[in-house]
Amino acid sequence: MKLSKILIGSAIAGGILLCVGGVGGYQYVSKLNNQLDTTALPNTTFEGISLDGKNKKDIQAIINQRVTELDQKSLTYIFQNDKQTYTWKDLGVNYKEKDIIDKIFKEQEGNVMNRYKMRKQAENGELKRDYKLTPQLNATAYETFIKDKYNETLKNPVNAELSIEGSTVNVSQSQNGEKIDKGKLNSLTNEAITTGKSDVTLPVTFIKPERCTEDIQKMGIKEVIAEYSTPMAGRNGNQSFNVNKSANTLSGVIVAPDETFSFNGRVGVTDAAHGYKSAAVYSQGKVIQSAGGGVCQVSSTLYSAALRADLGIVSRSNHSMPVNYLPLGQDAAVADYGPDLKFKNNTGNHIYIQAFSNGGSITTRIFGTNTGKNVEVSSQVISRTSDKITAVTYKKVTQNGEVISNGQISKSVYKSAPKE
Repeated sequence: MKLSKILIGSAIAGGILLCVGGVGGYQYVSKLNNQLDTTALPNTTFEGISLDGKNKKDIQAIINQRVTELDQKSLTYIFQNDKQTYTWKDLGVNYKEKDIIDKIFKEQEGNVMNRYKMRKQAENGELKRDYKLTPQLNATAYETFIKDKYNETLKNPVNAELSIEGSTVNVSQSQNGEKIDKGKLNSLTNEAITTGKSDVTLPVTFIKPERCTEDIQKMGIKEVIAEYSTPMAGRNGNQSFNVNKSANTLSGVIVAPDETFSFNGRVGVTDAAHGYKSAAVYSQGKVIQSAGGGVCQVSSTLYSAALRADLGIVSRSNHSMPVNYLPLGQDAAVADYGPDLKFKNNTGNHIYIQAFSNGGSITTRIFGTNTGKNVEVSSQVISRTSDKITAVTYKKVTQNGEVISNGQISKSVYKSAPKE
């Protein structure tokens, strides 16, 4: 048996070689090469369609026809009750159809012996080849298609809000927004094209709000850590108006850790152009009428609260003459483009300033995280003459029962009485 196979193989090979040895052999090889270079072998199919004997032009026409058919296939995008259907051509699907012709004829290459065997095997059905298109999204084309679609926000995110009711801190619940996840939609579309799915449910991604509930909670604004009130008895209508206006502007400011707060920076200019009314103010040792009279009571009340919160006082000036709503040495004068009250938030957490008037008094509260400190503020007049009063102010701070600081924090000098 082995010997007969060898003899048959030798006979075939010998026959070919004999043919090759003459003119007829040359013509045979030339014809074989030409056929395999220009036409498809028997039992070669493209998606089930026979390509036997077809040249490149014919094969390309068959492929183009199939591409046209596939271009009309559709994919439906579904979102809730809405459906939008697009053809594969709309989506930018390509098929690498040129690769098929190249592959067909690349696989028919070889030397004369290999090509002879290849043809014989194809003719008797031992060699069968089937080629298919590979549909996939063209990234650039799909990007153009989807660019102006599904960009709208489906649900706007809701920021968490901090609010104060009386002395209670409230933090509202933040909510994520929603939009179509176009990156994931690209992947799902590509998957649907390659697997033959007819629809895709649009994927949704969340839009994180700028301020989450957790973000505000981490700020540490939890409770009142210091407050102070001063009486408004004897205030006329314009003074009360200015107190209320500046208190309303002041209230609601949040000061970050290590940030320096400026009263003038927050409240702004307090002249008539900014809505403030004319009332009594101190100026160069005299009492005059000027816009913004009464605002200093708000800054002084805030200063007293800041002392009791043990904040770092950066800038504070006393009035030129005593005021009747605070002990000497505990006031804080402010003026447009002049003295300012500044303090640094040294608590390690954010603080929130609240200011309000109930008609009989003005109150400022500082909210933050309780440090366990207890602060005592006291003042003492150390000198009084016919034209000058000098007072010193002390602050004692205890924490967990231990005194951590105790001493003089300021010295204030006042004129005894206004000039005539």
